[in-house]
Amino acid sequence: MKANFVVLLSLFVVGVFPAGASPRFARIFSDHIVLQRGGEIPVWGWDAEPGMRLKVRLGEIEEEATIHEDRRWSVSFPPRKASDEAVALILLKDDEEIAKVNDVLVGEVWLAAGQSNMQFPVKGMLKGLPEEQTWIDSSDCPRIRFRRIGDPVLDDRRTEARELVSGGEWISMDPQSVLGFSAVAAGFARKLHESLAVPVGMIDVSWGGKPIEPFIPREAFDTDFLKRIRELADREQLDELARTRGGVIIRNPEGHPGAIFNSRMAPIIPFGLRGFLWYQAESNSGKKEDPRDYRKKMESLIGGWRSRWANHEMPFYYVQLPSYEPATGWIRVREEQRRVLSIPNTGMAVTIDIPGEEIHPPEKLPVAGRLARVALAQSYHKTGVTASGPNYQLHTVDGAEVQVQFEPAGTELMVGNRTGDGRVEEIPATDLRWFELAGEDGVWHPAKARVDGEKVVVVSEFVAVPVEVRYACRTSPQGGNLYSRDGLPASPFCSRLDWLPWEDVPE
Repeated sequence: MKANFVVLLSLFVVGVFPAGASPRFARIFSDHIVLQRGGEIPVWGWDAEPGMRLKVRLGEIEEEATIHEDRRWSVSFPPRKASDEAVALILLKDDEEIAKVNDVLVGEVWLAAGQSNMQFPVKGMLKGLPEEQTWIDSSDCPRIRFRRIGDPVLDDRRTEARELVSGGEWISMDPQSVLGFSAVAAGFARKLHESLAVPVGMIDVSWGGKPIEPFIPREAFDTDFLKRIRELADREQLDELARTRGGVIIRNPEGHPGAIFNSRMAPIIPFGLRGFLWYQAESNSGKKEDPRDYRKKMESLIGGWRSRWANHEMPFYYVQLPSYEPATGWIRVREEQRRVLSIPNTGMAVTIDIPGEEIHPPEKLPVAGRLARVALAQSYHKTGVTASGPNYQLHTVDGAEVQVQFEPAGTELMVGNRTGDGRVEEIPATDLRWFELAGEDGVWHPAKARVDGEKVVVVSEFVAVPVEVRYACRTSPQGGNLYSRDGLPASPFCSRLDWLPWEDVPE
């Protein structure tokens, strides 16, 4: 009996569905779902037979379904405005109702991905920060819904699943259910809901302890660099892969190229989304791991996801890794992440000033809030909301003095201090910390720095003729104090990437 079940499950996973089953919705469509407003709404399902007459009704609108050769059926509804009024999604065969999804709302839908700091639940945050109970108690927000996707990878990791197989449903947020939600995703959703006053849906596909490679669609490994990674992994030459520049340590089947995308994301394409959230890099920059060229992997991730959703401008917002004393590789990966901002419609939440002595800092709501600021400013064009703090643009050298300019243009700088309650206070007449200069020899030396309007002026008594400049390039640069007047921290930066360390400190 067990062997027969495994065979049937394997057939189901790859999309070979048993004949005679009644047509149904794909599993991403279930009660309490939120659909994306403002664009065409794709709806699909399985177990259709050639010649069947299927219709789908969304509220008052009815569409004829197209039947595909693989027994998939699909429809597309015209754009709808956000609505708190719940409607039903009904599948009809020969005008008879055969399946129904209840309590359907229309609003904003985001997909959250990454590893354990994205998966980190609200109850974990509460364990480290009991004072967040107040936030949890106020989380009776039925118009915010979550869908956790926890499907395992397929036996054939190179194959895309065509349907979700594990349990799961859309869950409305309340003080009890929120405990199991991703803390970053939950905080982000609440900020959006409070600002936009529309329903918000979050789809969480995160998986703790995994590198970036399994989230990248396999066809997006199309550069010489990434092709090498995919080929070595496919040939199970994992030791050689780990030694390759910018390679990866694959510790389990879930770490292989495309494996998580294939099992958790491919089955929900082309579900309507506003954009993507990403919090990952720890498993590409830890002990014995090589973070060099992480930005190239992010470029393929972003391009691959956008291509598969047929929207090359879809927003992609991500978290730059915070302070963490043991991990030298995080110095380099933060700079790799910062440079991804050159891709249009991306945004980065800087977290270097958010304390946390562990690899999973519990203070997740400020992270969520900064991600939400990026979305509100860049995707929703909210007036008076600044997306992020100062980001290095360029520097000029005048004798022994270096002048550093930042983006966005017109950013007012200040010396600040983040207090225990999360507020940032200006501390004038104080030197900036963690600035360094290097001459032609590539050796970094401590420097003095001060705010001068919209730029920072840096000098070092140890460098007579400076060439390059960097800021907060330490594992845990406590006391980094360059902020915008909006209270947002400057990103760590290094003007010369190949002069930035990347090897982790050996034990």
